[in-house]
Amino acid sequence: MFLLISSQTKQLFKCRRKIIFIGVEFLELFNQFLRNLRNMPKTKIIRGLPFPGSPWFTIKNIEDTLDFVPSDGDIVIASYPKTGTTWLQYIVLQITSRGELFPTFNDCLYKYAPFLEMSGTSVMDNMEKPRICKHHCPYNMVQKNDKCKYLYIYRKPEDTAISYFNFMINLGHEPELNEFFEEFMTGDIAFGHYFDHVLSYFAHKDDGNMLLVSYEKLQLNKKEEILRIAKFLGEEYFASLSEDDELMEKVLERTTFDYMKKHLNLEHPHPKDHEGHTRKVDFFRKGVIGDGKKSLSSVQLERLKNLAMEKLKGTDLIKEWIEE
Repeated sequence: MFLLISSQTKQLFKCRRKIIFIGVEFLELFNQFLRNLRNMPKTKIIRGLPFPGSPWFTIKNIEDTLDFVPSDGDIVIASYPKTGTTWLQYIVLQITSRGELFPTFNDCLYKYAPFLEMSGTSVMDNMEKPRICKHHCPYNMVQKNDKCKYLYIYRKPEDTAISYFNFMINLGHEPELNEFFEEFMTGDIAFGHYFDHVLSYFAHKDDGNMLLVSYEKLQLNKKEEILRIAKFLGEEYFASLSEDDELMEKVLERTTFDYMKKHLNLEHPHPKDHEGHTRKVDFFRKGVIGDGKKSLSSVQLERLKNLAMEKLKGTDLIKEWIEE
């Protein structure tokens, strides 16, 4: 018995073989990309500051961020990594939208409050006012506008170090704690030395368009701090929250650790995944105060305290972080 195969069927088989070949070739190239990614330097130096070596942080986007001049009325959220940035972002979004806007993490990252070093600055062009953005750059490296508002969130150094360390693990990297601690102490880490970063903003704490937000105070007195943030952003936002108990409760609930941990995650390629799969990146690990003291050794804590005393001498941060 003979099987008759039409010319169209033969052509289809040829196309399928070609598609399969192209698919295999693409997969090999993508796997090579992932292997190269794992071997990339952890940081790249741009204008004297270390930035993430990851290809998701392009040199162009970083330099555009450093050159970006905010427009009148813009809201700029700045921070060092893992000090409560995402938390503050969603608080600001909830306040300015009067409890209506709770985007996915990806939409927040690129659309509603873009992370400029990743998204680039061109996304700001089509945003509705008030435009909100965030970055991790020191104050002295970015352009300013006296008619926009800056919010800077900061956190105790030992908790920042441990949160940063665990976040790197969460991304799929495997730093060793002692090695990471040394990098944190010297500033040989993405976005530089934490104390230098904090001090660059604290030097402007009395500027009328600058609001400093303590992670610890936000944890312990959340309602009062949210009202303080709202008042800074505009009297109309403060009035809405202070006069509408239902709205206040909604904002408080949507910015709890449990609510955000449940509803927000980021899809991120796994550095060790040879199939090109993504993994969920959890931006909310514990959300507590004092994890650093439990995770670092007594020697490391003493070294960090001594460095803080040296770096922060003469500032209010000594009272907040050391003389408590």
